[in-house]
Amino acid sequence: MSSEELDELQYPTPRDPVDILFLALGHAGGRLIAHLPRRVPELSYAMVDTDRAALEASPFDRTLLLGGELCNGQGSGSNPDLALRCAEAAEEDLLELIDGYRVVMLIAGLGGGTGGGVGPWLAARARERGQLVLAGLTRPLEAEGGHRRHLADTALSLFRDTSDGVFLFPLESCRQPEDTGWLLPRLFVNCGKLVGRSLGGLAVMLRSGWLMPLALMDVVQMLQRCDGNCRLVAISSDEEDRVENLLEQLFEHPLLDQGSLLAHSGGVILGLLCGPGVTLAEVERVSLEMRRVLRSDAEFRIGIAQDERFGRYLGLVVMVAEHWSARVVPLEALSDPGEQEEESQGELKLVQSEIELEGVTQGRFKDAEPTVYEGADLDTPTFIRRGLKLSNRVKGNAR
Repeated sequence: MSSEELDELQYPTPRDPVDILFLALGHAGGRLIAHLPRRVPELSYAMVDTDRAALEASPFDRTLLLGGELCNGQGSGSNPDLALRCAEAAEEDLLELIDGYRVVMLIAGLGGGTGGGVGPWLAARARERGQLVLAGLTRPLEAEGGHRRHLADTALSLFRDTSDGVFLFPLESCRQPEDTGWLLPRLFVNCGKLVGRSLGGLAVMLRSGWLMPLALMDVVQMLQRCDGNCRLVAISSDEEDRVENLLEQLFEHPLLDQGSLLAHSGGVILGLLCGPGVTLAEVERVSLEMRRVLRSDAEFRIGIAQDERFGRYLGLVVMVAEHWSARVVPLEALSDPGEQEEESQGELKLVQSEIELEGVTQGRFKDAEPTVYEGADLDTPTFIRRGLKLSNRVKGNAR
């Protein structure tokens, strides 16, 4: 076969689009994804609120007014309990709205009534029906006051209890230091674009054909292991040196603390979105630069989604865990192998031996501040912090 004939071959990529509903809860949730129907029209969108005016101003085709008799279309007044009563009264309509979707993505701004009152309750109902529920939530600015932040923290705890996973977007992390001179409307619009672009990028990634698979459950498992303390970022470029441009955007992104969060994270997922013209050299460059920055013990997964509609665009969707829990090890795996009965030839035995660990640097983020959570330096490997001994697994023959 000639090289010309080889170049003409088409290699279709597996495609099994996930049915996702983006459901905006309340006025803030609607603003966060208001631009997505225009940018990503193939997705499904809907909005529910206790405020009639907010629904009428939304760009979504499907809307549902909650609490017509309880709130008279005037909103819940930042009262989650009232919003919950409105949701319970409209349970049949709400369940009909989410019916038929494999994934329900709840979008809300925490600190108000509708998002915090309706969201956790609806998440629980959807999971009872076998649907997978993810939540994209914003946390209020410090300047919005203690009461709103208390409402936000309470709602966040409920979302984590009732959802399969939570993406949290602290508005303080969406802003740049120079944003202090901005007018508030501009700041909220900019934060909304960052959040909406991130969530939209995730949805596009999950609906694209795969060259290197990254499953929906990879995303869910990561969210569960980091307790929903996860930053989600989506960026793209079609410039001449698109890889260099992407890396510059990534390492300066406000949601990643200008890249320092990458250097301290225990778990990272990278989804690369590309057209048919992406080269191996470009993929290797992105992967190499990412791994150069990450901790030596960080779990790193990569998937490549290809769609001809991307054209020259190269995009990255990056999930970075703020907190990270080690995988659960069965108790029997930690027991003394000498006490276990040897049942067959070739049984695996645990033999203690010293493991030499090669030190690595964190590249451009070597001077970044460490990640300290509840008094523990998360940059220190877990086995050192917990005083555990490492073991090698070797084969031995049972006698």
